[in-house]
Amino acid sequence: MIPPRLPRPPHPLDLLAQASEAALDSLHRAALADPDAPTPCTRWNLSTLVRHITDSTASTREILTGMPPGRPPEPGCGPARDELRRLRTAVAAMPRETARVRWGALLGSYELALHAWDVNQSTGCPGPLPPTLAEALLAFAPMVVEGVDRTGLFAPPLPPPRPGHPTDRLLALFGRRPR
Repeated sequence: MIPPRLPRPPHPLDLLAQASEAALDSLHRAALADPDAPTPCTRWNLSTLVRHITDSTASTREILTGMPPGRPPEPGCGPARDELRRLRTAVAAMPRETARVRWGALLGSYELALHAWDVNQSTGCPGPLPPTLAEALLAFAPMVVEGVDRTGLFAPPLPPPRPGHPTDRLLALFGRRPR
């Protein structure tokens, strides 16, 4: 008997597009929230987290396009949304089969998805990540986090409170506790 074909995992550029959409959604709420609000990233307030998202987005775009680093982005939700839109435009024009593009997109997907969740927590929107995004990121996680020195990058993994819930499993893998 021939085993059933498993669905192909999404391309990392498609994941990056989904993660950037989640980040854009979260930034709409952040623009209306207190910039000093605490975040799950205990050393940062909401304003610092938004600035980090802007920097990460710019860096991801530079990696994907091979462009040299530009000026540091301005703080605030408007510049963060602008940078995410520039990334989405670049993603749409990317060649899909180079290793640099695949890895850069994959790493950027984790960065944006996890920080979108962080922003949502800070702005009182504690819902899960889109399930298709969380499941796909979980599928790629062994390639991204196993055997990596996490010091200064992520907290140690935790047991997920609801093992059947994709967002909880993904967050726990990166040391976050769903509320």
